[in-house]
Amino acid sequence: MPAHRSEATAGGGPADDFATALLQLGFSHHEARAYVGLLASEPRTGYAVAKATGVPQPKVYEALRKLVARGAAFELAGRPSRFVPVPADQLLAKLESTFSDRLRVARRSAAELRADGDVPTYEAVRRLEEWPKIESAARATLDRARRRVYISARVDELRTLQGEIEDAVGRAVDVVALCFGKEPWVVAGVRTFTHASTDKILYRSHQARHLAIVADSAETIWALATDGHNWSGVVSDSALVVAAIKDFVRHDIDLQRVYADFGDELKRAYGPALEALEDYRHDPQPAAPEAARVAAEAAG
Repeated sequence: MPAHRSEATAGGGPADDFATALLQLGFSHHEARAYVGLLASEPRTGYAVAKATGVPQPKVYEALRKLVARGAAFELAGRPSRFVPVPADQLLAKLESTFSDRLRVARRSAAELRADGDVPTYEAVRRLEEWPKIESAARATLDRARRRVYISARVDELRTLQGEIEDAVGRAVDVVALCFGKEPWVVAGVRTFTHASTDKILYRSHQARHLAIVADSAETIWALATDGHNWSGVVSDSALVVAAIKDFVRHDIDLQRVYADFGDELKRAYGPALEALEDYRHDPQPAAPEAARVAAEAAG
């Protein structure tokens, strides 16, 4: 004897899709199937709904009365009781209105909580470890770009991502690159700036590698290998994080443009690699006794 297949699930199709949608809107499994079963014909008894939908008979009346309670069906007078559905378009309009009302209340409550100043907020970043994961995320970010990309990296990393960069240019994306390293990196359609201000001196930090990408002012990647090999990074679409990385890259480009135009003057003032610009980063030196005495007398 062939197995019974309910109207709400037989062969899938629109009925099954609608029942699934009702589940996602908060209906129970039995309620969703019972409602779809009611839509299929004239007023039905619980027994007829159970037979048509496969909802167990001990559960079908409970499901039908819950549908009545939520305004999705009506129970007709008489014995045995029969049930008819509220038309689907009316039910969905009511659900939409109810959801909108609840959403307004939730937004108002959230705004009141923020106004109290007692609710902390957090900016989300996704942590990435090891270069393959960072490279994969960078390729995906470049593929999603539609307007402008800022990218800062050494030549090796730029060459690794060159295919995605060229594809972005082909989509009319404005790509602005800051290239670290003595070897030239030129890609048609990319506005490339070379980080020239540190060419004449070697710092310990020069073994470090980094990758900074900002796409459409909407998402960013920042990755660093301080020893030149072991990478870690973050990916974020936080507006604050995106703005910070974008300003970092643009400020670095601005400095290289100033250096290109006024390099001799800057080197005379700050050294061959502008190293004197970093004086403020060092711990302050204690004043010599005589200088301290003079300063105290002048203040006093």
